[in-house]
Amino acid sequence: MIYGLTVESILTGALVFVRVSGILFALPFFGDSPTPLQVRLLLAVAIAFMIQGVLPSDWIRSFPSDAIEFGVLVVREVCVGLFMGFVGRLTFDGIIMAASLVGYQMGFGTADLFMPDADAQMNAFTATHRVIMMLIFLSLNLHHMYLDGIARTFELIPAGAAVPSKELGGFLIHATADVFRIAVQLSAPVLVALMFANTALGLVARTVPQINVFTMSFPVGFFVGLIVYASCLPFFPQWADTHFELSRVQLIQTIQGLRP
Repeated sequence: MIYGLTVESILTGALVFVRVSGILFALPFFGDSPTPLQVRLLLAVAIAFMIQGVLPSDWIRSFPSDAIEFGVLVVREVCVGLFMGFVGRLTFDGIIMAASLVGYQMGFGTADLFMPDADAQMNAFTATHRVIMMLIFLSLNLHHMYLDGIARTFELIPAGAAVPSKELGGFLIHATADVFRIAVQLSAPVLVALMFANTALGLVARTVPQINVFTMSFPVGFFVGLIVYASCLPFFPQWADTHFELSRVQLIQTIQGLRP
């Protein structure tokens, strides 16, 4: 015993920290590259310290006897974070895909930029939409669902006992397919408006061949898409609340699918 700490308590705290840090580094926003590494580590330490105080007494059933068993235990704890992070990022992937579809139709595909926090190339409209949705996400305190999910993993999944069930594979496939449904649902108003605008330009090109419709299509598509997008902004908070509530349910189902 060192300063009132036993070897068992130190190993338990290390495993708690591994699971918490694995989840935080895999989740969106918390694990994005603009969040400094020091901040993520300190946040993981703080959450692990709070959770260890309310940790179930039977969370760890037996301590490993050698380094290999302890390494296997650590890998299983990291896998919990990978599964939760995958499901959490699917929520934002649908939002980014919707903005990419709209931005391409509006003509922003010709002026791409690099977003460091997305680790990918995206156009200006997609970057702006992502920032708006992230601000709505934080202002509605929807990030609490991830913290609640971290606490639930310790209630339902003992240390090193995470075992993916057969139903979890099918659930992840359906969750991945929902990305396209979310993208179409969110981008539908602007895409429909742009479709009508392009149809109108096609009629103008047939009736007045002297007009250069190709040159007009860029400003028309930009202004029509931007006006429809701005008119839909007041509905985004309510949509985000419903959307992320579904994501919270998916996180809980993922945790239950990892239960032994």
